[in-house]
Amino acid sequence: MTVAGDQRDFIEAVLEANREIYLLCMPPDLSLYTPLQHGEGGDVTHRIDQVAEEIFVKHLRRFGGIYSEESGMIGEGDTLITIDPLDGSDNFLSNFPYFGTSVARENGNGEVIAAVIVNLATGAVFLKTAEGFVSGDLFDKRFHEVQKNPNPKIGIFERAYCSTRYAPKLKKAKIKYRVPGAMALSLALAHEVAFVIVEGALRTFDVRAGLFMCEGLYQHKTNDLTIICQNKNIFDRLREILLEDE
Repeated sequence: MTVAGDQRDFIEAVLEANREIYLLCMPPDLSLYTPLQHGEGGDVTHRIDQVAEEIFVKHLRRFGGIYSEESGMIGEGDTLITIDPLDGSDNFLSNFPYFGTSVARENGNGEVIAAVIVNLATGAVFLKTAEGFVSGDLFDKRFHEVQKNPNPKIGIFERAYCSTRYAPKLKKAKIKYRVPGAMALSLALAHEVAFVIVEGALRTFDVRAGLFMCEGLYQHKTNDLTIICQNKNIFDRLREILLEDE
């Protein structure tokens, strides 16, 4: 995938920020686990969240205003960059290898034109622009086109741990899923797994980049339920199971 000009510079700046954060996390200094205060998104901010945000701001503020989960609006500009400096903070704090970062860049009309999601535990990168959707490694310039997995065995159900409405229905239908706990990373994997389900409202920080990567997939979105599938038969079945009494 070839990206030119300012867009190429933006993507390289995002990747460079991620490389810097990655090196901080492998292995992390224990001071990064220190709790600080509640961030803009309502969650408790830890030092890793603050440091990651500072790194992103350093690399990206020249491209526009930044809307961050930790501090809210930072700077200004003709375009908006929405970031989650650490997607899956609880996973990081528990040394569970499913945490990363999420960055989405909008144009002047509020349309997302570039998104980068990185799993900091593995170095996996997901990158989408108008030129295509690719994945690769944070320290390798080679990327390959993301294609649909023809035979996935499981889905992802984010927030299933607090579900009293939809989880019992999936259990009754014997639908297999996992609950990895990092919203953006899970959305980036929507082409690989059977489905991604989220119960509850979606926060901009969590999904701005990920939903851009899910364009073209089958989607059902309401205030309390999101279903995303690559396969129409699975999508129709899930809607029947989850919405049968609504």
